[in-house]
Amino acid sequence: MSTLSLPLHLMPLLMHIEPLLIPAELYQLGETVTVTVNNSEPLIHIKTMTKECSLAFNFVAADEHCASPTYQIWDQWLAPFSELAELQQKVAADPSLVLCGFPASDGCIDIWHHQGQARAVSCHHSGASEAQRAMLLVALALDYPLEDALVLARAHARSYQDHNQHAQGELIWPSKAKVFPRALTVNHPQIKQIGWLTDSQAVAPFAALDASQLDLYALVDSSDWIERVLQFGVNSAQLRINNPQVSDLENQIQSAVAAGESASAQVFINDYWSLAIKYHAYGVHLGQDDLDSAHLAAIQQAGLRLGISTHGYYEILRALEYQPSYITLGHIFTTSTNAMSSLPQGVSRLALYQKLIGDRVPTVAIGGITIERAAKVRRTGVTGVAVVSAITQAVDPAIAITELRNIVVPNF
Repeated sequence: MSTLSLPLHLMPLLMHIEPLLIPAELYQLGETVTVTVNNSEPLIHIKTMTKECSLAFNFVAADEHCASPTYQIWDQWLAPFSELAELQQKVAADPSLVLCGFPASDGCIDIWHHQGQARAVSCHHSGASEAQRAMLLVALALDYPLEDALVLARAHARSYQDHNQHAQGELIWPSKAKVFPRALTVNHPQIKQIGWLTDSQAVAPFAALDASQLDLYALVDSSDWIERVLQFGVNSAQLRINNPQVSDLENQIQSAVAAGESASAQVFINDYWSLAIKYHAYGVHLGQDDLDSAHLAAIQQAGLRLGISTHGYYEILRALEYQPSYITLGHIFTTSTNAMSSLPQGVSRLALYQKLIGDRVPTVAIGGITIERAAKVRRTGVTGVAVVSAITQAVDPAIAITELRNIVVPNF
């Protein structure tokens, strides 16, 4: 169970918070949240299974007996406004600082700290302020990371205002793409007008893949396994070798690319984009951190398809800005095949992510998906299902692949 403790002066938020907890429980988006009111201190306190944090809006000072808040949130702005580049630098230097609804050209911006940098989303209008605050707190109490809580809060604020919704237990969790903000990346069309600083290079859309061949997507750790799964009928696969120091890395990649070409299959190389370009791979797959270091323009210009990993709302919005060939959504269930810093998303969150994405880009669900779980994952509307141990640890991989294809491939 999670707890959300409000100071007395924020009690009016309850009329927005309580209705949001109804769809959260209905959709099983997290642990049950207990809300209390605390009149002994000015900070908001949130405790979940994985974190404890405190928040204050607009420099509400804690007394001498209270620690400084985890997040100090600015969400009220009076002209004249600071330059966005100045605020970007302040947030980059201060992990506790969160800016919500900063007025910018043609809308507003939400900014937060991420690993020594500032990240942001932009929106054409800010929406309802009380609804925004309420969703921010509810999402944090449901154990969403800060970046996803901010995205949900802005989407809900817009939806609430657009539809003139009121706290009557009928609010629908944000899911329509039009109410969500856009990730502020170098590919954002108004990046210069807004004044956001970046040294990245904009990139054109990536080549399309054959989405009909994406139903069953195998992740394996050797070129031998690539050859085996393609022989057993898999049409899309990824070579994921986590250790870049393996002596035969280049040979493995070359062999995997050749196997894909021989089978007319879609074989992606995880991480090693320069070698993927060198050996003319069908495609490359990158994690979120790789987007900052990989030469995306070189990948695009070489004609390679691009897949991007995502683990929640913000990362989905960020990936969409680059117009990749597909994105993965995960991890859906607990998995032991790859170290993960995020929480398992679950099928309910997966379904909402898929509704947000719609048909803009093919999607692949990944993480802990077994033969028994594949059907309910597929029913969320994702384009494909990615499996690892369900194949590589099966007694008979060929039979496992046949069973999986019977579940996830239409009319197989």
